Parts: sequence; structure tokens; C-alpha cells
Amino acid sequence: MLRPAHIDASWIGQILPWDLYTDSGVLIAAAGMPIDDEAQYLRLVARPLYRDVAYPARSPRIGVGAADRLASLAREAEALMAPPYGISFQDQLTTLVRALLILYRDDPDRCLGYGRLVPLARPVLRHAMQVMMIAVLLGEEQDLGETGLEQLACAALTMNFDAFDLHDRLYSQSGRLGEADRQSIRAHPAAAAQALSATGVDAAGWLAAVAQHHECMDGSGYPEGLQGEAIAMPARILHVADVYCSKLASRHYRPAKTPGVAMQELFGIDRHRLDEQLASLLMRRLGLYPPGTLVRLENGESACIARRGQGGSVRRAISFLDAEGRLLEPPRGRDLATHTIRGLLSPDPAWPAVEWERIWEE
Repeated sequence: MLRPAHIDASWIGQILPWDLYTDSGVLIAAAGMPIDDEAQYLRLVARPLYRDVAYPARSPRIGVGAADRLASLAREAEALMAPPYGISFQDQLTTLVRALLILYRDDPDRCLGYGRLVPLARPVLRHAMQVMMIAVLLGEEQDLGETGLEQLACAALTMNFDAFDLHDRLYSQSGRLGEADRQSIRAHPAAAAQALSATGVDAAGWLAAVAQHHECMDGSGYPEGLQGEAIAMPARILHVADVYCSKLASRHYRPAKTPGVAMQELFGIDRHRLDEQLASLLMRRLGLYPPGTLVRLENGESACIARRGQGGSVRRAISFLDAEGRLLEPPRGRDLATHTIRGLLSPDPAWPAVEWERIWEE
């Protein structure tokens, strides 16, 4: 299956991670080919480029140091989201999103899993990056086009644009929300869209997804109480991704929910509020053990689910601590047919320091 492929000028001097094709399937550049200079780069990007997503070759350029690159982009996002905002904010964020999409498409499991385990940014942006990746996972199955996917990703990163400090505070707040906070929460989708417009953002799909990302299929959402098909598809995608990721994140007043419980609630208490087809797609694509899920194996080892299998099933885990709690050097792959999962784990401050990026290098 051919999907759009994107490279930027930072790839000059690097090698291609995958074969590149024209839209009609004609091979124009093979994986492993170096991009020697700017002239060669410009010749490549002078036409639309595509790659076969059935063959997600690991890129030496991206696979090595991918965790550092992801962390660097998270820092760039934090800096970009801090006022004052320049007149080029829309272009700057779109460029950042394209860089994130390159990383994600090269190795989605690494990006999904590593981002769950490592605090790459302040809480509100760490959550937004996770939502972005889940939204792209769902959005790639819809007829959004590449521009639509980029706008969806931009919307995920900026859905709380007007209220970053408020959302960060809510992550650690233990008491009930005051009336002022409740009103701010209900108003923030429209306020975020208005604040983005004030910076010069004029991408209609981006703004609509932000403005509607808390609208519900049954009409119980806010701020407009839209219902069903009146809610734009990108906003429905963003809502499912946001609700799911929120359940996996811990709060001061409650621990993180397990992926299994999160999925159960999507089809239970949240069923009528969300697009059921998108929720079903999420279940099929992620399953009950998405990348980054920590498990205790029957042999006592602590392990991490690194890769998804077909239909969201998993057959392999990467052990990082032995049964005595000692680091395994290097981490060891375990076949779950013989090393069954005994239970789920949460990161423990008492553990020795785990280099989580190594989980995806095993």
C-alpha cells in the first residue's frame, strides 16, 4: 500500500530509510541510497513521493538516536508554544509536525511506547504528543489526505492552546474543580481555536478539530452540543484519542488506568459519547497491550511490550529487570508463548535506572 512519504532538508548527507515511488508505483529511489547534496534532495522532492507502508524498514538515520530526536522535538514544541507567537507560527508548527510524522512513520511502536514511559515535555504537551500519535494512527485509516493528517496532528498539539497552565495544574490537583475552572474547561475548545486564529492560523480543518474536540456523538459535549455527523471527522478522531490517552495518564487523585480498562470504558460508559467505529478501530490497532505497557512475566521478570502484532495481539515482550529486580544487560526478548504475562506493572521509583530507548533496540 503506497502512502505519501516526506523528507526534509535535514536528510541531506543521510540515507533513505525506504524505497521511494511515484504515485503510479514507479520506483525512483531505493532504500539505502545516500542523499549527497542539496541538488539531489531538490530533485527528489520536486515531485510527490510515496513509500510502501507494508515494508516499514528501520532507518539507520532515524532508528539510532530516535529517542533523542523525539525528545528534541518535544523541547521545540514547548518553546514554540510559549508566547509571544510570531506571524509564522502556523508554518513553524506545521514544519515541526512534519518532523514528528517522519519519526512516527518510521517506527510508530517506538514513538507510542517511548512517549508513554518518558516525560518528554510538561504534562499538557506530553499528553498532546501521545494524543497526536494515536490520532494519526486512526486518521491514516480515514480519507483525510496528507494535508488533513498534518492539520489533525497540529490540532492535537494545540487542542489546549489557550489553557496550558490550567491543564498542567489539573494533573496535580487533588480536590474538586472550582466553578471558575469548570467554566474555563468548558470554554477552552472555542477559546483555543480563537487564540490560534489570533496567531494567524487559518487552516480550517485544524481550527475545526480544536473547536470541536470535546463535542460528543450523543450531543452531550461542549461547547456547542453538536451531535453525530455535525462533528467533523478530525474532531471525532481527536476526541477518541484524547479520551483514551487521558485514561492512561495518572492524576494526583487517581492512578493511571490499564489499557484494558481504558478500552472497556470506551465501549462502556463512554460508548454513546464517542464515534464507535473509531473506538473499534483503535481496539483493533492497539489491542490490550499497546507499546509501552509494562508487564510481570510468569518467571518474575519485568518486561515491556515493544511491538504490536497482527490485529493488536502481542507475541513478544522485552525483559529489562530479572526476578530479583536487577537490570538485564542487555534487555532480553521473551516469547509470550513460553513466558506468559502474569500481571501489569507501573514504573517504580525503586527500580534501577532503565534506559527505555534500549527496549526498542533489542
